[in-house]
Parts: sequence; C-alpha cells; structure tokens
Amino acid sequence: MENPKLFIVYFLFVTSFILSQTKTDTNIFVDDEGTLKWEKTNEEVSLFGVNYTTPFAYSYRAHKSLGLSIKQAIDLDVAQMVRLGLDAFRVHVWDREISDRDGNLINNEHLELFDYLLAKLSEHGIKTMLTPIAWWGTGWPEPDIETPGFSQIYSKVELVTNDKARKAQKNYLEQIMDHVNPYTKYSYKDDPSIVAVEIINEPRHPDNQEQVTEYINELYAVIRETGFTKPIFYNISENWNEVQANAVTKSNAEGVSFQWYPTGLVHNKTLDGNYLMNVNEYKIPSAKVKEFDKKAKMVYEFDAADIAGSYMYPAMARSFREAGMQFAAMFSYDPTQLAWSNTEYPTHFLNLLYTPSKAISLMIAGKVFKSVPRYKSYGDFPSNNNFENFSIGYNQNLSEMNSETEFYYSNSTLSSPKNSGLLTNIAGVGNSSVVKYGGTGAYFLDKLEDGVWRLEVYPDCIWIRDPFEQTSLSREAARLLWNTRKIEINLPDLGEQFSVKQLDGKVRDRLEADKNTFDVTPGIYLLVSKSADKKKSQRYSSKHEKFLDGIYIPNKNLKGVYVVNSTNPLISSSQNFVFKIAGERKINKVFLFVKRLSWSGFAKYGLKNSGGFDYIPADSLVKLEPGEIEYCVTVESEDGNITFPGRLNKKPGDWDFGVNQLWKGTVISNSLPVMLLDVDRDQKDIVLPHFTEQMRFETDYKAGSVNGKSSLQLKIHYRDSVAIPFGFQVNIEKYINLLKANEYKSIAIKARTNNQLEKIKIVLLTREGLAFGTEAELRNDWSTITIPIGNFTISDALILPNSYPKFLPKIWKTNINEKGLKDGITNIEFLQIICGADQGENELLQLDRTIEIESVWLE
Repeated sequence: MENPKLFIVYFLFVTSFILSQTKTDTNIFVDDEGTLKWEKTNEEVSLFGVNYTTPFAYSYRAHKSLGLSIKQAIDLDVAQMVRLGLDAFRVHVWDREISDRDGNLINNEHLELFDYLLAKLSEHGIKTMLTPIAWWGTGWPEPDIETPGFSQIYSKVELVTNDKARKAQKNYLEQIMDHVNPYTKYSYKDDPSIVAVEIINEPRHPDNQEQVTEYINELYAVIRETGFTKPIFYNISENWNEVQANAVTKSNAEGVSFQWYPTGLVHNKTLDGNYLMNVNEYKIPSAKVKEFDKKAKMVYEFDAADIAGSYMYPAMARSFREAGMQFAAMFSYDPTQLAWSNTEYPTHFLNLLYTPSKAISLMIAGKVFKSVPRYKSYGDFPSNNNFENFSIGYNQNLSEMNSETEFYYSNSTLSSPKNSGLLTNIAGVGNSSVVKYGGTGAYFLDKLEDGVWRLEVYPDCIWIRDPFEQTSLSREAARLLWNTRKIEINLPDLGEQFSVKQLDGKVRDRLEADKNTFDVTPGIYLLVSKSADKKKSQRYSSKHEKFLDGIYIPNKNLKGVYVVNSTNPLISSSQNFVFKIAGERKINKVFLFVKRLSWSGFAKYGLKNSGGFDYIPADSLVKLEPGEIEYCVTVESEDGNITFPGRLNKKPGDWDFGVNQLWKGTVISNSLPVMLLDVDRDQKDIVLPHFTEQMRFETDYKAGSVNGKSSLQLKIHYRDSVAIPFGFQVNIEKYINLLKANEYKSIAIKARTNNQLEKIKIVLLTREGLAFGTEAELRNDWSTITIPIGNFTISDALILPNSYPKFLPKIWKTNINEKGLKDGITNIEFLQIICGADQGENELLQLDRTIEIESVWLE
C-alpha cells in the first residue's frame, strides 16, 4: 500500500471491526421469559465447565512450595479442559488477595495470573462467569492467613449491613470491572469471553428483605455504571428461605445462581454405594417466590463429593436441565501439578490424568447439558438412567454416550456404537467393541479425514490410598505410570492394516498395526489407513504435538511397587480376592499367602492379571473354609520380594518375616449370622444428616451391652414445629451381596432407649431405589429385637447424605408395588435407622429422644 497512514487507518478499522464482531458474537442477554440467549443468533445459551483456582489461595501457595511455574501449570490444565470439550469457567475470585481494606484493587501476582488464565481460556473459546467477591479466607485446607483485602475485617452479614463494607465493595467492583487484562487488552467489563457476572459467592443476609434487595441493587448499579452490559447474577441457594429468595428475585439482577452437592461434603472417606437416588431431581421450592421464572438460572458449583465412581455427573446434568439451568460449573478441577495428593479440596477429586473415568463422565455430562431440552423430564430413578443418547450404570460404574457420530464411555462397556462407520469421535477408559485397551488411563480418537485418525493416550493411574481422606503434600494419593500397552482399534475407516506414527517431534520408524493391534506408550499418534490419500495425510504426520509438557511427578526417580487391596471383608470364594498391583519395575510373579488364625504358616497361591492393574487368584483356594483369616501379597519384581500390606522386603517363609501387618477377612457360610451394623467396625462409615432449625442431635460412643462392645448413642432434639425425622445410614452392600437370600429368615437389632418405650424404623434400601421398612420398639434396657424378613414392606426412606442446598428433598418416596424384601435381600445397598418413625413428615415431632444402638445382623 502506497500511503502508510492510510494503511494504519485501514488496519485500525479492520481490527476494530473484528473486535466488535467478536464482542457481539459472544454477548448474551436474558429475554422476557428468563432465558439466556446469544445476542447474534437468539439461540439459547448452554455452557458447561468447571471452577479452577490455581491463581489464588492454597493452589497458588502449593505450586510455589513445589517450585513450579504457575503459568505452565495453567497451560497444562486448560489443555485438558479443552480436551474434555468444556466451554465454561467460573471461580470465586479471592478478593482478599487482590484488594486492600478500602476495596482498592491491588495489581499483584494473583491478579496477573488470573489475567493469564482468562486469556488462555479465551484462546480456546471457553467463556467465563466472573464472580468478583468470594469473602472466604485463603487457607483451606491449611489454616487461614492474614490478607490485605476488605473481606478480612468484615463478616459475611456485615458485607450487607455495614456501610463501610458496602463502600469498599463498590470501590472494588468498579475497579475490577475497569481493570484491563494485559494479555487480552480488554477490560473485564468489555472482555467478550466474560459473558456474565455473579456479584458475590454464597452471600449471607440479615432477616431484612428490603435491605437485601437494596444491597443487591446498589452493587448491580456499580457494575452497570462501568459500562458492563451483559447479565448479572446473584446467589440464591446457599441460604435459601422464602424471604431471602423474594428479596433476590425482586432485585434488578437478571439471573439467580444455584449450587448442588447431593452427597454433602467432607466425609473424609470414599462414600460407597449407589447415590443416583440423590440426584433424581433438582427441585427448587419457588412456588411462593415472585417473578422467579423471569430470572435466568445457572449453577455456580456442583459435585458428587467423596464419590469415586464415574456415574453421577450425567445424571446431575440431566436434572439441571430439567430445572432450567443454562450454565453449570463443577467445583473444582484439580490442578494436574497437585492432583497426585488431592490436597486442594480433598472432598473433591477431578482431573483427566488422575481420575480418568470421572473426567470422561464429566465430558459426557457436558454433552447431556447441551443436548437435553430444558424442563424436559425423563421420569424418576431408576428409569431415568437411560435417556436420549445417554445411559448410566452404577453396577458397571459407567457413564455412556452413544450417538451416530460420537461414542464415549467412562469404563469398559459391552455396548456397540450405533454406526461404527459414521463415528468421528471416541473417548473412553477400558474396553469397548471399538477399542481394546488394558491401561487405566483415558484415550481419545478423533477423525481428521477419511482414513486418518488422531489417537491420544494418557498415562496409567493407580489410586494408592483413599483420595478423600485427609491429605497433604507429603503423601501421594494417586500415581501415574508410563507403561507400554497393547491397543486394538476396530474401525471400518482404518481397516485391519494401518500405519501408526507418534507425533512427538522425534525421528521414528512408522509402525504398522498388526490385525488392528499395536503398542502404545502415553502420547499422541497419527493413524493412517492403507486407502487414505497419502498427500492429505502428510500434513498431519510432520506435526509436533505437545503432550504433558512440564508435568510434575513426585518422587519421579522412585521405582516403586504398589498394591491396593480391593477384597471384600466378607469372602465366599477365591474370586473375592481382588488386588490392584502396579509398579515402575517389571512385575514377574505375584503370590497370595493365606493363614488361619491358629496356623503358624501360610498357604501359598498364585495371582494372575485379569486386566489393567487387577489381579485375582489363578486357582481356587483349597483352605477356604468358614472363619477368620489373615493374608498378605508378595510381589516378585526386578528389585526382589516386597510383601504388602507392610511393604516388607521379605516374604512369608523367611525366618524373620513378621506377622504384625496382615490383612484380615472372614470366610462366610450361609449358616452363620451376618453383621450389617457393628458400631466398633462401622464408626467411620456411618452417615448422619445435617442439623436443621427444627432438629439437632448429639452423637457419642458408649460402652455396649457387654465388655469390649461399643454402642452409638444418639440424642435427638426436636423443636415444636414440622421436622423431618432423624435418621442415619450405613452402606451394607459389601456384607450382603455374597449371600444366598433364601437362607436368611430375620433381621435382629440390639439397642435400647432412655424412655420407657421408643419406636424406631429400620429401612433397607436397594440399589434400584426400592425401600423396605418396618418398625421396632426399643425398651430402656439392652435387648435383642428379632424381626421376620416378611415384616418388611414397601416404605419411604431418607435421602442421605443430605444435600446442599438444604432446600432439596430429604424424603425418598417409593411408589412401586414390589414383592417382599426376601426376593431382593442380596440387592440391598443401605441400612437406615430412623428415630421418630411414629410421626410423618407433616406432623409435629416434639419429644427429645435418646437411643443407643450396638448392632444389626441377619440370621
């Protein structure tokens, strides 16, 4: 161009046009019916993703303590979010770390890293819900530390009621909306990737409706005065009541935000059992809340906390859509550089590398959220486990999507794709008819063009301890292993003979698949069929794909062996012995050693690999007779013998082998009683309800009926108002699923009360959501109450653990006519003991009650 000035004007015009188009394309608004829509197309918004906290609080400090680059950590994690197909991000910004006492924005490393994160998300089309005020301290799971921000000196309620606190918030909101991100060159108010603002995370309000509405409108006005034009949300679910809900819907905020933790939080252990009943529906009690339907709805946080399985997320996404949600963000995605310890939020655990099955389940949930129509119902659990292109299976620990072009599964599946010839995208863990893979990491297959596929294989992972227990950076919860595995791919588009090239920038010979099968280590591969256009495929073959660059592996040079015992505490056959065994060294042989308590020596049996890291006995155990046993496992590797659980460099039979660290089990017989609840054994597994305004309780462990036995004492305090009865729950699946149903005639309970007479209800809940219950009368001395199995009839049950938010249902209604319990005894999942069974949900529970329970058993 001859005139440089004209070129500059032209360049600025084009740049301005592109930016304005980008901004317009991503603008959303709320229509008169309370629906979020894209401004350009008028189509409904549907965004699904995660919270992620690396620029702030514990995650920031932990990365620093390990000497890691936080920007590199962000790059790693954003790449995984993209790989999982997520397109939404939300986090409550820790205002305490980026503001002073007066609400002035502090331009520090926390803010700079957040800017970097927003820019990286924007590069990949991930949209942000900005929540500028968190209030929370920055310590968890460590103790809180002093921070400069205004939230440090005010309570949550004072943020609403204190004039100085409100002034600081207004100052802060104005400055953060005007803040210009140095990476994107946009201010937050103009950033096209920030699609909405949620004013504050989980506010707490005074009992003054007018003051709450005034507070919301005041902060709303500040944000609007900065020039921000997109929707503004306000939290409504954390402390729901009708007064507060009406205060929020009366405000100028265009949307309301909700949370969902259907299994509660912080149990400090994995919750075993089928909790799909807990996510049957997301029922909002909005009938008495004016103008509620005129507000857009989003989910700022959700998770099935303390659940190891990969079956919950699609069900939650389905229920969210039925409730009308249009934005949902799981809390929270574990940073890859820390996920090996799960220290950031130990009650949550989600990461593509360290929880591959759960990650694929979340990916499938995103597809649910985008394809299921809002407000459409698919019935109740368990019939709603299958809907549209999706299926959920607790017994298989499986989430699955099966459409014409996509096939995703969170664990091995027997399903076949609807049309393997039309497939363009596959993702999974384990085996299917399309992919046979013995590793435990996730893999992805994406069609680039006819006869050309991109394969991405992630490392194997083994959980070496319960990741939901209390953790620290001094302990590994999970371990990655870079094993070489065989993979078999059966796609008509590739055929049986195709070439394989790893895209890592290294000069390698091109491999040839032999009858669909070849060796892989974690990485990215190009698969090209014999019939593919070679000229077209060459443009992919020279590409160097980044894969897990800079990943931090703790104890990287440790060549360890790991054994995790998955054996049921009750054993009925040799196949009940199950172990996960992995190692960085080659494992040559594995042996199981079993002894009776009276034996001085052990019986020795070989273990064989049954797929992945799973090992089971190679043959039947000869000495498997009813009674108590002890056992251990010896792994023979290149480093010699290592025996577990003690990790001893010896084996049974060595003269100095100690027997102080052995696993214990019980070989059962159907003629013996089976303990369903033993307070000494099950203290850690008892699930209790939330406190409510109507009900409080105290728990204590007391001496039982005889020396050496303990009992659980429960003091329940009911107010003179409507209340849900108190009840607790324990998972009994592992004690009951090996039994022959027809051998057991009755259930017995040993308990007492401090009253002359007390009624309790015993409920047995199946994994399909059928509840069978009967009443029992306790007296004020220890006694054994025996109840015939035939006395158990269809019943309601409690939904435990109680959910957050607390307004969600706490009673499960069983509306199915079913035969007696005897036909389904081996299908029982949970035992519930309910106090106050003589009065229903809508009756008064006025009496304080104390009961003690020692045990419940089948006989």
